[in-house]
Amino acid sequence: MDIDIKLTENQKKAMAALQDAVHTAIGYGGWAWWGKSYLWVIWVWLMCIKYPGVRYALVRDTIKNLKNTTVVSLEKFYSDYNIPEDLRWKLSEQKSLITFKNWSSILLLEWCYYPSDPLYNRFWSLELTWAFVEESAEVPLDAIKILTTRVWRFKNEQYWILGKVLETFNPNPWHVYERYYKGKHPAWDKAIFIEALVYSNNFMDKWYIENLENADESIKKRLLYGQWDFEDDTWMLFKKKDIDNLFTNEQKWSKYYIVADVARFGKDTTRISLWKWNTRKKVWTYKKNTVTEAIDSILFIAGQYDVDHRDIIIDSDWVGWGVVDWISYCTWFINNSSPIVTGSKQNYANLKTQCAFELKKKIENWEIAIDWEHNNKDQDWHDLQQELLNTYIDEKSLDGKTKIEPKDKMKERIWRSPDLLDTMIMRMYPELRGESMDMVNDYLYAIDR
Repeated sequence: MDIDIKLTENQKKAMAALQDAVHTAIGYGGWAWWGKSYLWVIWVWLMCIKYPGVRYALVRDTIKNLKNTTVVSLEKFYSDYNIPEDLRWKLSEQKSLITFKNWSSILLLEWCYYPSDPLYNRFWSLELTWAFVEESAEVPLDAIKILTTRVWRFKNEQYWILGKVLETFNPNPWHVYERYYKGKHPAWDKAIFIEALVYSNNFMDKWYIENLENADESIKKRLLYGQWDFEDDTWMLFKKKDIDNLFTNEQKWSKYYIVADVARFGKDTTRISLWKWNTRKKVWTYKKNTVTEAIDSILFIAGQYDVDHRDIIIDSDWVGWGVVDWISYCTWFINNSSPIVTGSKQNYANLKTQCAFELKKKIENWEIAIDWEHNNKDQDWHDLQQELLNTYIDEKSLDGKTKIEPKDKMKERIWRSPDLLDTMIMRMYPELRGESMDMVNDYLYAIDR
């Protein structure tokens, strides 16, 4: 069937990459009205019709969102181009599967985090021809890495076609920023990034562009110019330019600290961090553990590195209470306790917020470093960046004391607990207590005089 499909210039570039014999990873990014929906719909439909029996995967956070947004785009395409019934798909609600009459199929997959499947083992059994990941910046990098190994596995050799993964996303400071915008994709010789802006959409209504041109400057940067600049977000606590310096900042060698954020039996994860003064050296991660196992691990690490119990900081909310009782003289960290009184002017809602702002100050002043030595350091660095760049000041703070957003808010965005960030925040507790003691000593010195 011949149909006159209308594409923008950037959609044409992306479609060429999706059908060539070179590229296997295609990143398509931009902001408002940049045509991602029609791009993937046309690609999926053309390939499913052209190659009988192939198998796609459409990936998003939940099946519900796939059906409410992604699948609706297919229906709109059929309506706009009057696609005949025999070339349309049939959706099986029970199986979350779309099938065509030529036996081509599209699997609807959700990447949302399951405590029972933290490593996305459910993806390993897939055999796919191609895959499309919508809003891939929100998807954990581990899930995308697995998907790239599952394409090429279904009829690719039969049709002599490459296995490809298409990712669409908005400008953001997470893994797509490094992989596509910065050109650090692990398979960059086979990857391509196509940036789509409003001006490149020749089907855009003029009134929409005019409204954007008259908008606030920060809105224009994002929606009109598609800038990948995140430093203008006044609610973001940590800035990417400062975070990027963590691996090159000066390391100060002195005594060791241990910081532990404890969970148990698969609820979140337990993270135990080892610090050598200002430098984070190692992270131990436990997906499931008992309180006794957490205690044994902390004590073993403390003995190995000769860490004074007073320099062991443990999150004492919830499960942590059961740990601090068995490690004598350790330092308890209670997130919602009152801030420490220091010599600095402050108006913080709780101790965690105060420590988060102390961490912000030290990162900005190049006083915190990372020199990780453990095996999973690359994934932990990705996760830590995501957590830092998702730390926001609560907008409600304007009416009262300053506080950072609750952990549950971040969990909604990144689909996991920000445990690595929490241990960095907790490490600031001794720094603030030291500042508090300095203030007391200054007071006593003044009385003596």
